[in-house]
Amino acid sequence: MFESLTRIRAAFARASKHRKTVRALNALPTEIQKDIGWTESKAIDEIRLPF
Repeated sequence: MFESLTRIRAAFARASKHRKTVRALNALPTEIQKDIGWTESKAIDEIRLPF
């Protein structure tokens, strides 16, 4: 049971970190997003939780 809770907590932590990263990349100017290869299709992708 505790292993499952640990995996769920880790998944939420990864999802939270991913959302923060996406928000930071989306906040960059369009020119910089193009330079680093951050396209609109990547900005829409969301991490899928395993439950």
